Amino acid sequence: MPLSLFNWTHLAALAAMLLVAIWQDASMRRIPNALVLWGSLTALGLSVSPHGIGLGSAIAGGMVGFLGFLVLYLLRVVGAGDVKLVGATGLFVGHPEMLWVNLLILLAGGVLAIVWALLKGQLGTVLQNLKTGLTQIWLNRQHGHLTLPIAFPVGRARMPYAVAIGAGTATHVLNSWPTL
Repeated sequence: MPLSLFNWTHLAALAAMLLVAIWQDASMRRIPNALVLWGSLTALGLSVSPHGIGLGSAIAGGMVGFLGFLVLYLLRVVGAGDVKLVGATGLFVGHPEMLWVNLLILLAGGVLAIVWALLKGQLGTVLQNLKTGLTQIWLNRQHGHLTLPIAFPVGRARMPYAVAIGAGTATHVLNSWPTL
């Protein structure tokens, strides 16, 4: 069954939000709040239309995305703009699909992180940092909190994570929407 005009509008709005976010994140390492607000309001408006996913599903999807990535923000793995963008994406996708989209975003992020490290010539150092961090977590679980600081030799240059958000979301859309 081909996509309806409503489905095309929904898809175009989601794609526009993600493409602008990717461009902004790649060029300026920022995802504008105005873009996320526009995407959120658009998604909520589309959710309450007669063909929409419903306000409850949209809000639940937004919360799944936001809260799932808030944990990563607190661990300093992603930035605040990434958390807000995933939340806005969840408003478009809805619940329970956003659970799968979160997983796809994380998988895309892992693959892109390896590619990013290879391009920057820092894969060995990144893997050493991962080993050191996991060892510290294991030691803390076994022996309580250790007060020794960990020195990570790689700087804080970050991959534009909006690319992973877009890739994970696109993978879900291409595999779940009616015939494109």
